[in-house]
Amino acid sequence: MVFIFKSMVRNFSIVILFVLATIGAVNAQQVTYYQSFEDTARLFQDYVLSNLDKGDPAGTSIDTLKILPWYVTTAGTTGNHAAVATSNYDPSVAADDWFVTPAIRLGKASKLSWKTLSLTAGKTDTYQVFVSTTEQSVSGCLFNNAAGSYSSANSTAFATQTLDLAAAGYANKVVYIGFRLNTLSGGDKLAVDDIKVTEDSTHFVSLTFRVNMLKYKADSVFNSRKDTVDVAGTFNNFDGTKSILSIVPNTDSSIYSITIPGFLVGDLLEFKFRINSSWDNTTAEFPFGRPNRLWRVEQDKYIYSCNYNDQGLAFGIPENAAMDHVKMYPNPARSNVFVEFPESIKKITLVSLTGSKVLDFESLTGSKVSLDTENLAKGTYIMLFYTRDGLAGSKKLIKK
Repeated sequence: MVFIFKSMVRNFSIVILFVLATIGAVNAQQVTYYQSFEDTARLFQDYVLSNLDKGDPAGTSIDTLKILPWYVTTAGTTGNHAAVATSNYDPSVAADDWFVTPAIRLGKASKLSWKTLSLTAGKTDTYQVFVSTTEQSVSGCLFNNAAGSYSSANSTAFATQTLDLAAAGYANKVVYIGFRLNTLSGGDKLAVDDIKVTEDSTHFVSLTFRVNMLKYKADSVFNSRKDTVDVAGTFNNFDGTKSILSIVPNTDSSIYSITIPGFLVGDLLEFKFRINSSWDNTTAEFPFGRPNRLWRVEQDKYIYSCNYNDQGLAFGIPENAAMDHVKMYPNPARSNVFVEFPESIKKITLVSLTGSKVLDFESLTGSKVSLDTENLAKGTYIMLFYTRDGLAGSKKLIKK
């Protein structure tokens, strides 16, 4: 039995296939993927779960494990949420329960870490970690040998394990990471938490896709009040529902844009823009099977700009000249950061490296704002600057 959990989140979409990347380079370790299981509103978002043992859990207090191979609940003395599976079956059977992450883009020095805990005293569970380079599935994971085999005994605290993905031969690849509980006998419940991929070399870049819908608005094919435009390509498995573009709020702009992290200079991208996330030949770009758009990512040219369904385009253009006049200080910041900008900047958005929006400054009329960073978690953030025509550029903010 296989369970596939797909997110339908459309707001402020920064695609999850190539998640959590940086815009510039800093001499620090960057988190490029993180799953804490604390977002209980979207449990196992975009994961694949598979129950291959078909065992009947014995005496488990988590009834959900009779249906699902893994379940998210609190575990350990800290009370954090974690993914839990059981190997205690009646009648006894070897456990074979899986979860496989969404696609994760690796760099040249990526490392994987996670935490495990056995929930019952005196019980030991064994499990394996697999890496698939082909597809998000159990068969894709089993195509390669297990990247590591581990055991977890009861403890009052989670134990941390690490795996050097680059040393294992997966540098600069898109992978799916599978966790498999495979205890033969004698175990009970295993908890897995804080799955994290880090990258020492922060050479990932963020790309901005910008499309002008003016002609289609004039022809009444596109209605900005009710229609959407997305970008579907090789970087999101041609699922544009995860990459909805937007205009600058409170403007009449016809230019829609989105910034997506997680690319490398030299990547060759294929994609199309779509109206209302449809492949209908009357609205999708270059219909009836005509070729996709192509973009080879070049150094310092991270904006693709075009007219909808028009081959006449300009791509890989540098950031807007307005960014030459943007100042942000102090950086790194502790309690406050000041941002100065030219009059052409109409909106500023702060996002985390996970793609979560932290705050917005909209309908700006001045030339300076102050941001209270006292309560921000330590780490790296991205500040996005918009003119009436769309994204002008970005700057990195580090919170100490």
